[in-house]
Amino acid sequence: MYNMNLHLSPKIMSLMLNPRYVLLVLALLFIVACDKINIFSRPYVATVNGAKIYLDEYQSRLNQKMPMLPKDLLLNQSNYKRLEEEVLDEMITEKIMYLRAQELNISISAGELEAKISEVMKDYGEDFANLLVQENVRYEEWRDDIKKEMLFKKLVAVDVNVNIRVSEDEAEDYFNEHRNNYKAESRVRVAQIVVRDLAKAKEAEARLNAGDDFTRVATEISISPEAIRGGDLGFITRQIMPEPLDDTIFKLPVNKVSPIVQSPYGFHIFKVLEIQPAKTRNFAYMKEEVIAEIRAQKEDAAFTTWLEALKMKVVIKKESTVLREKIQKRS
Repeated sequence: MYNMNLHLSPKIMSLMLNPRYVLLVLALLFIVACDKINIFSRPYVATVNGAKIYLDEYQSRLNQKMPMLPKDLLLNQSNYKRLEEEVLDEMITEKIMYLRAQELNISISAGELEAKISEVMKDYGEDFANLLVQENVRYEEWRDDIKKEMLFKKLVAVDVNVNIRVSEDEAEDYFNEHRNNYKAESRVRVAQIVVRDLAKAKEAEARLNAGDDFTRVATEISISPEAIRGGDLGFITRQIMPEPLDDTIFKLPVNKVSPIVQSPYGFHIFKVLEIQPAKTRNFAYMKEEVIAEIRAQKEDAAFTTWLEALKMKVVIKKESTVLREKIQKRS
């Protein structure tokens, strides 16, 4: 038999036989054993095919969601309980999708992630870091969320949306059945004069009544940005302007000047330059929009069916004891 003691020096042998050394080794082994116990005893709230959703992760997600709801709503125990259930179900759904992505060998490479992060940061510019601070979000958490979103989008694109088709005939039939959805709203081209006080507005009104040109008056005294264009706002549809202004504008005939109208921005005088009535656009003009709308509907339906099928194939276990203990602590 191989004897390892033959290869140890007398000094090492002496150290190993020292009682203090033996106690030190035993203490280290105890610490390691405790660490292993802690790792394996980390409480979890649910499993999906054995993959765990840990209590601390669940609590963190819950803490993120709570500020999004009114405080008085969360004071109601049934509302809080509903929030807890919704958050857990959301995390279970994510775990199911993660497992499906692993099954299909779908992942997000470091290069893909960095490219996406650069794109997002470019959109926000120098305000990006400040935005994270204001929202109390750690960069690492934000990065993980971006990666998760990218992974799920890629999974759905590969496993759900890839087989969805919308034919031109199908789109045209849909258009014909929903023509009212594709009507162009009536709109008017309008010019305005805006001043801060009523006396100035009456001065402008007197000039217009005396035959002065609307464009000239707007250019000379209006305080709004479009004054450089003689007050021309271009074409607008209903509900673009605040209600008192909107109501006045859409009652005016072409080339008629309105009375003075007050708003939070000042005193206005309007002139309608052109009116375009509502009209139904033809299919050729709306084809791409119709196809996109049908595709979105099909994708939503396909995703729901796909997810339900995945849920039927996995074993989901909610750890009621851990959840009950959490609720008792909160109470």
